[in-house]
Amino acid sequence: MTVPGRESGSKETGVDNGHPSSLVIRRARERDVATIVKLWQELQQANTGYDNRLATKPSAPSWYEGFIRLQLEHENAAVLVAEVDGVLAGYVFGQVMQRPTLAEGDCGYVADLCVGASHRGNGIGRRLFYEIRHWFVRAGVNHLEVQVVRGNPASQAFWRKMGFDEFLRTLRSEVK
Repeated sequence: MTVPGRESGSKETGVDNGHPSSLVIRRARERDVATIVKLWQELQQANTGYDNRLATKPSAPSWYEGFIRLQLEHENAAVLVAEVDGVLAGYVFGQVMQRPTLAEGDCGYVADLCVGASHRGNGIGRRLFYEIRHWFVRAGVNHLEVQVVRGNPASQAFWRKMGFDEFLRTLRSEVK
């Protein structure tokens, strides 16, 4: 499968709430990694608030930093960022998941989507999703998947608005 290249992104003047801002969605660069990691930590802290089993290890930010750096150049992944007036406001990370045994074939997996707290409510998350969806379409996948924290109704509502519905359930058991 050939996955789309490293496009520079799209630009839009004016965020959905009418504030006079410039929103740019583009491929993440090396210089964005530190801010992406901070946004990821914000996302993980929010998830932990919904379920303590999602608490991260102290070493997690360092691991994620190395991991996301690798994804910047991975042919089956895309990391996109949203800039508002030159400030990194959010990011989305997606991967093509190979599914050689399923009739539907490969799928696009939205691993992370986070908009910083001070930028929420302006349509940035929606724009990030539309851009990653477009990337997935060009990558040749026919469907997308995302995991949503069960206790986070705002996240569930967002993804349902984006056209997602329930597909699989993850069950968990402690082994002691």
